[in-house]
Amino acid sequence: MGPAVLTACSDSSAPPSAKSAGGGTLRYGAAVEPDSWDPHAASTAVTGRLLRPVLESLVAIAPDGTVKPWLAESWTVSPDGLTYTFTLRTGVTFSDGTPFDAAAVKANFEHVTAAKTASKRAAGLLGPYKETEVVDPRTVAVHLTAPHASFLNSAGSTFLGFHSPVALRDHAGDLSSGGAFVVGTGPFTFESVTPGQQAVFKRRSDYDWAPPTAAHQGPAKLESIVVLLLKEDASRVGALTSGQVDAAELIPANRLAGLRGRNGVEVVRKAVPGVPYTYYLNTARAPFDDPRTRQAVRHAIDFAGIVKGVFQGEYEQAWGPLAPSTPGAEPSFAKPAWEYSKEKAEKLLDEAGWTGRDADGYRTRDGKRLSAEQPYVQTFVSAQNHTFDVGVQDALKQVGIELKLVPLDSAGSIGRTGKGDYDVFAFAWQGSDPVLLGSLYHSKSQFGGGGANGSRVKDAEIDGWLDEAEATVDAERRAELYRKVQRKIVEQAYSFPAYIATMDVARHGKVNGLVLDVDANTDFYGIGVA
Repeated sequence: MGPAVLTACSDSSAPPSAKSAGGGTLRYGAAVEPDSWDPHAASTAVTGRLLRPVLESLVAIAPDGTVKPWLAESWTVSPDGLTYTFTLRTGVTFSDGTPFDAAAVKANFEHVTAAKTASKRAAGLLGPYKETEVVDPRTVAVHLTAPHASFLNSAGSTFLGFHSPVALRDHAGDLSSGGAFVVGTGPFTFESVTPGQQAVFKRRSDYDWAPPTAAHQGPAKLESIVVLLLKEDASRVGALTSGQVDAAELIPANRLAGLRGRNGVEVVRKAVPGVPYTYYLNTARAPFDDPRTRQAVRHAIDFAGIVKGVFQGEYEQAWGPLAPSTPGAEPSFAKPAWEYSKEKAEKLLDEAGWTGRDADGYRTRDGKRLSAEQPYVQTFVSAQNHTFDVGVQDALKQVGIELKLVPLDSAGSIGRTGKGDYDVFAFAWQGSDPVLLGSLYHSKSQFGGGGANGSRVKDAEIDGWLDEAEATVDAERRAELYRKVQRKIVEQAYSFPAYIATMDVARHGKVNGLVLDVDANTDFYGIGVA
C-alpha cells in the first residue's frame, strides 16, 4: 500500500523438482475432530489443517512469511488500501469440473459473511469487508470499508479457501457435514467422513496448479489419505507404534522421549505460532469484571509447576498473548511477566471483598460463593489441555475459588459463548500474523458475531490501537501498536496464557516428505509413502 500501487507478479515456473509420481495411502492419526468441516463456519484449527488438501486460497504463505501467488497469479492494492484486485490463474477447476473464476471468489466471500453461515473465524480474517466485484472472469476486486493491512496474509488461510459455487448453491447447509459435499480445487477430493471415526481423501489426477512454495508440481504423491480421528492420546500413540497409522499428530509430551528412541520412528517438531492455550476471563460480568479478582486468579496458579507436571519438561510456560514464534510477539514476554504467589492472590481477594468462607472452604461475599464456570467441548479439547484445566481448578480451590468445568456438546457451547454465559473459556489459536489479536480482543469481535473475544473485552484504548494497526502502511508503527495491545492485555489480566506449544508429528520411516508449514500444519501434498 502507500502512495504507489503494490503489485505481485506471477511465478508460473515450477520449482526445480520433478512432477510427482508414486502412490500409496497415508493413514494419519488426528487428535481433534473438527467442529465443522466448513472452514468458513469453523473455529477449530484442525478444520484448516485437514482441509488444506481440498480447499485452496488466492495466495500462499512462504516459510519466511512472504506472500506468493497461488490461485491468483498477481494482485494490486489501491493507494487508499480499500480495494484488492486479483488476476486469477487460468486452467484451474474444482473437482466437479466447475471453473475457478471471479464469480467463484464472490460466491465464497459472500458465504463467509452471510449471517446464516455464523462464521467463527473466516469472517474476522476478511476484516472490514464490503463486497466482491466481478470485473471479468479472470479479474475480481475485493472492496473493504476500511484499510485491512493483514488481508493478503489472511487470504492465504484455508479458512478463506474456496468451495465450488455449485456446492455453495446446492449444498450450503451440508458443508459442515463434510465428505462429498466439500468440493474444492485442491489436489485431493473429500470422499467420505464417518463422524468420530475417519475421513477419506482421494488424489485428483488432473491437478496441476500447486503454488511456488510447494516441493513439486502436478498431482499429489499419495493416492489417498485416511485420517483416523483418535482423540485419546493413548489410542493415537498406540495406533502409531502398532502400525495402524503411518503418522500421528499432537504426540503427548509424556510419549515423546519413548518415540524418539524407537527404531524407525521420527518426530517432526515445529513451534506453533499464534495464541498459546489461554484462559479468557469474562470481564463483562462478576466476578471477573473486577481486575483485582482477575489478578488474584493469575497469582494463584502455579503455571510453571502445572506445565512441568503435564508436559514433563517438553514445553515452557507462556507469558504473553502471542507465542514467541509469532511475528510481532512482544519480546519482553520471553521472561516472567508476573509471579506465582498465593499470598498476593489471597490479599487481592480480600481487597475485592471475598473475605467470608462457606462450609466447603470457598470464599464468599455477601453470602455468595466465589464460583466460576468454564464450559468446554470434550470433542475439541485435548486430553493434555483437560489435564491442565484440572490443575488450574485445583490451584484455585487452594485460595478459595470454585472453578466448575462444564462439559457441553458443540451446540451447547456455541449457545452459551454467544450469549456470554460463562466465566472462563480456554482455547488456543494458530496463526502467523498478530492481526489475530483483533479477533480476540477488539470490542466488535464478540462470539457469535464472527469474532472470538473470549474475555468480552471492551477497551477503547485497545480498540484504537487495533484499528490503527489495521489502517497503517508503516510496518514499524504496526508492530509497535500490536506490542502495546499485548502489554495492556497482560497489565489488565484480561487473559492468561498457559504454555508454549509445539506441533509434534511422529512418522514411520516409510513416510517421506512430511514437513510442517508456516502455521505448523502437516503439508499433505508433498508426502509420499514408500
